[in-house]
Amino acid sequence: MVEEAVVSAVVEHVDPDEVVMFARRLVSTPSENPGGTEDAVAAVAVEILEDLGGSPEIVRSEQGRPSVVARFGNDDRPALAWNGHLDVVPAGDLTTWRHPPFAAEVVDGALIGRGAADMKGAIASALGAVSAIRRAGVGLAGRLDLHLAADEELAGLHGTKVLCERGYLDQDAAIVGEATDLNLALAERGGAWITATARGRAAHGSTPQLGVNAITSMARFLLRIHEVLPDLEHPLVGRPTVNAAMIHGGSAPNVVADRCVVEIDRRIIPGETEPGKVLEPFDRLAEAIRAEYPETDLSFAIGQWTDAAEVGGNPAIADQCRTAVREETGRASLDTGFTGITDARFYLIERSIPAIILGPGSLGVAHTANESVEIAQLIAAARIYARVFTRFLQGS
Repeated sequence: MVEEAVVSAVVEHVDPDEVVMFARRLVSTPSENPGGTEDAVAAVAVEILEDLGGSPEIVRSEQGRPSVVARFGNDDRPALAWNGHLDVVPAGDLTTWRHPPFAAEVVDGALIGRGAADMKGAIASALGAVSAIRRAGVGLAGRLDLHLAADEELAGLHGTKVLCERGYLDQDAAIVGEATDLNLALAERGGAWITATARGRAAHGSTPQLGVNAITSMARFLLRIHEVLPDLEHPLVGRPTVNAAMIHGGSAPNVVADRCVVEIDRRIIPGETEPGKVLEPFDRLAEAIRAEYPETDLSFAIGQWTDAAEVGGNPAIADQCRTAVREETGRASLDTGFTGITDARFYLIERSIPAIILGPGSLGVAHTANESVEIAQLIAAARIYARVFTRFLQGS
C-alpha cells in the first residue's frame, strides 16, 4: 500500500505556474483538424516530455499524422494509460473571438484559446502531474503511458486507433482527459454520420411545375427529422440525438434542383449496436412522406459508424478517481456520461481496458468561439492526476 505521505508530497510539488506554462505553449501552437496537422504541437509535447525524462516517441499513421507516446516508471505492471488529443477543431470566424484563438491569453482567471478546454489544458494538467512526481523523487512501481493522439476530432482514425493497432494499448486501466468539469464520465455516446440524398427532376426555373424540387423534398424530411429517434434512454448519456449538420443542393439559381444532400449526425447510445436498426426509422419516415407526396425520392447511407461505449462494473481506477476528486475539491464526484465521442472507446471496446473520462473544463465551451478553461480547474486536475498516478502505480 502506498503511504499517504508520499501522495501528499507529490501533490504539493504540483507547480501551478508550470501547468499554465505548459497549457499556453500547447494552445498557442495551432493544430486545427481539418485544415492542418499536429506536427508543430507534437514537437512542443516532445520537448516538454524530454525535459520530464519521458523518452517520447512519435508514432505516425500511414497518412503521416503524428501521435506522441511516452513512458514513465520502472516496471511493466501495474500499467496506467493517460490519453489526450493534440488536434483541435478549426478556430472558425476570427471576428467572433474576443481574443485571438491562438494567443493563449489568461484573462480573469481563465485561459482562452482554441483547445483550452478541448483538450490541451488537460494535457498540461497531466504533464504537470508527471512533473510533480519527478520533482518529489517518487519512483513508480509500474508504468505510466502518456498517449497524446492525433485526429480525435475526426474520429481518431489516424491517432488512437493507430496506437491500438500497433500494440500500444495494453494497460490495466486508462484515463481520458476530456472536459468533464472534473466529474467521472463512465459512458459515452457513439455516432452514425448519415448521408441523406433527395433526388428530383430538373426544370427551367420559370416552369417549376414541370420539375420535382429535391430541396423541397429534403425540407419536408428535415421538418420531421426528430421522428427518426427511437424511444430509448441511457441512465448516464441520456437519449439519442439527431442533427442536420451540412446541406448542399441545386445547380443554378434558375434551375429546379434535381439533387439535395444533407449530412446528418445521429448520436447513438450504449445498446444501439446495429446500423441497420438506426437507418430503419429514416426509411419509414421517407415512406410516410412519399405517401403524401409521391414524387419524393429519399435515400440514406451511413458513411461512418462509431460505437458507443461504457465502463462495466466498478473498476479500481474509478474509485481512485472518485477519491482524488473528493480530496481535491471537497465534493463527491458526479458519475455521469459524456455526450460526445472520445478515444476512450478504443480502450473499452477494442482492448477491454477500463477507461474513465475525467478532465478539466466544460464541454459546453468546446468548439465555440472564446473557448476557455478556468486556471483553477487546470491546477485541480493536475493535483487529481498526481494522486491517481501515484496511488495506482504504487499499488494502493
